[in-house]
Amino acid sequence: MNYYYLTPENKPVGPMPLEGMCDMVEGGQLSASVMVAKEGDTAWRPLLTVAAEHGRTLTVEGAPGPCPTCGRVLQVQEDGTLPLSCPHCGRAFRPVAGKEQNLWYNFTLALRQYAKFTGRATRMEYWSFALFANVIIFALNMEVQVCGALSEVAGEDDWVWAGLTLISVGVYLLVALGLTIPSYAVMTRRLHDVGWSGKWVLALVIATVVCMVAVVTGAALFIVQNMDSPDETVWSPGVIAAIVVAIAAYLVIIGTSLLSLVLSFFDSNRGPNKYGPSRKYPLG
Repeated sequence: MNYYYLTPENKPVGPMPLEGMCDMVEGGQLSASVMVAKEGDTAWRPLLTVAAEHGRTLTVEGAPGPCPTCGRVLQVQEDGTLPLSCPHCGRAFRPVAGKEQNLWYNFTLALRQYAKFTGRATRMEYWSFALFANVIIFALNMEVQVCGALSEVAGEDDWVWAGLTLISVGVYLLVALGLTIPSYAVMTRRLHDVGWSGKWVLALVIATVVCMVAVVTGAALFIVQNMDSPDETVWSPGVIAAIVVAIAAYLVIIGTSLLSLVLSFFDSNRGPNKYGPSRKYPLG
């Protein structure tokens, strides 16, 4: 059976017999920690492990290559394999065998790449993050609602439930803010995975900020300008301009959100594209 191996740039080389790769290791031309896969297979494993399954013991020779993303040297682990992700930049090299379809693993994989806007993310990684992030937010929101309801039942003099409500609201806001950056990051990598630019996500972020600023500004102007004339509603040019900007930004939000949603269902581009190698189809 012939195999491919991955270079430090994540480019497949081969096919060639497994024995030939083992000879290259013993000749110092290849590291025993290099990732290999059978011809036609997408499951990458260390050559050290594959060779052992065929009764051949190898030792790690030389240094592994640099990380394809940040360029820093990757240290071989005690078992002779490379780490699952770069300890410097967090770039994931391959799924753990047997965990490619594990929702929780893919969710934590997205969290480990907290603010990484480069590279690619599979559908499984993106939707696993979306699933657990929304479940967490929903659960915290329910906790806030329950604490608020119990606080009202207990009365204004019960400081215990009032304090718990404030703590719940604080935790909810912190978690929601904490999940904002990785949600935009994994969305960007998902677009990269299907060959689209992550600038669409940047447009979504900018439109969201502009819409919020326009709404707050317009509301403030409207309140201030109508304080002196309660019997007559005043619509100044500034208020109208703020409304127009808010509507335009909201339309951009809807458009970019729908685009991102549709693209998130697309399958990964096979092989490397301009945003990096494919974790799902490394051989193309």
